[in-house]
Amino acid sequence: MPEVIRFDFDPTIAPFGLTVRLETLALAAVVFIVLVLAALGAGRMRARSDTGSDGLARNAGRLRRDDLILIAIGAVPGAVIGARIDYGLIHYDYFGLDPGRLADPGQGGLALSLAVVLGVVTALAVARLLAAPISLWLHVASGPLLVGLGLGKLAMVLGGDGQGRFSDSRWATVYVRPGPWQSANPDVAALPSQALEGVLVLIIAFLIVAVPFALRFRLRRWWRIVRPGLAPRHDWPMLTGYRRFLTALCLWSMARFAAAFTWRDAQVEGPLRAEQIVLLVVFAGCAAIFIVAGLWGLRRRGAAARVAARATTVRDGADLPEPRTGIGAVPR
Repeated sequence: MPEVIRFDFDPTIAPFGLTVRLETLALAAVVFIVLVLAALGAGRMRARSDTGSDGLARNAGRLRRDDLILIAIGAVPGAVIGARIDYGLIHYDYFGLDPGRLADPGQGGLALSLAVVLGVVTALAVARLLAAPISLWLHVASGPLLVGLGLGKLAMVLGGDGQGRFSDSRWATVYVRPGPWQSANPDVAALPSQALEGVLVLIIAFLIVAVPFALRFRLRRWWRIVRPGLAPRHDWPMLTGYRRFLTALCLWSMARFAAAFTWRDAQVEGPLRAEQIVLLVVFAGCAAIFIVAGLWGLRRRGAAARVAARATTVRDGADLPEPRTGIGAVPR
């Protein structure tokens, strides 16, 4: 066999006589890390008056950390429904004959793209019921969500899940020890699609956090000494509020789209897999929201400018009628 990366470990452990998959433990740890990161972000983010284009009400003070658990739980039903719909679209040749099979959890599995989208929708619905500052929560959640998606993909390596096309390249992986691996033919070298996607998503998460910080970096001179420093914080429109979340979602869909070229799934439209078509729809939806929100924001800013100009004119007295003189003049 050519030089490939070999994995030789047992995918399960048996603490207290209970068989548990390493992948399951790793995914539980990822969920915990995501919640901790979101809680830390919520503690540092202060809600403020927002005049953005979404028109949503804002709360004063800090984001409520106790809302985080309720919002996270609210994402679960949408994620499950979206995952099943996405899986049904990928395997439409089977589920299209009887859509009722999607309601049977024993048939097929789950897919990720629509799980993320619908999970966000139901989470926002819960946040709306809680009267939480939605734009700020989206800002806080963008980084932890990307970290969770990236680490979650890397955790799949522990279960042999998500292996890509069979290959003899040097970075292909093979599972030597027999075990309950999730991918078919794990003993045949294949591209680690799950690891590739995880690394790409983690790079995007790092860039979203690091780029604004790097742009603030300055070198200041004090007499003959040069010392590093940071410029005042600048609210970059693409990385502020709900726009930051949309940017993260767009970049994630692009990373997943690129990694999907290494999957084993059948091509349904030219070189594209069914999941890639779903990802194009997700990307187009994010772009449409950007455009609509931008136009709505321009309209609101224009209306606000006209109101301010009118108020200034009235205050200066320029809009008052000229006093009438002569016959018929009304005494004042």
